[in-house]
Amino acid sequence: MDQERLRQREVLEKFARAVADRHMAAPAIFLFESIQPLAFVAGQALAFVEPMLRLVLDAPDYTVFREAIEDRENVRWLVDRLEELERGEE
Repeated sequence: MDQERLRQREVLEKFARAVADRHMAAPAIFLFESIQPLAFVAGQALAFVEPMLRLVLDAPDYTVFREAIEDRENVRWLVDRLEELERGEE
């Protein structure tokens, strides 16, 4: 796995844990499952929800998060990770 992908997974992990800690994994899974076919468009749409996501991610992480979400493989990984956290798997 290259450095960029590793950095993206670190940021996605941070996001997944923040969502799970707020007991919002189920709605997040629904959201990311529904946007997976349009991952690139969803990544571009994140500019709209940027203020909300900045509550969880700092500025450099937000940019990495947005780029990560544009990749369907990362979206699938995030959904799988959210499901694990929802089941209580660390």
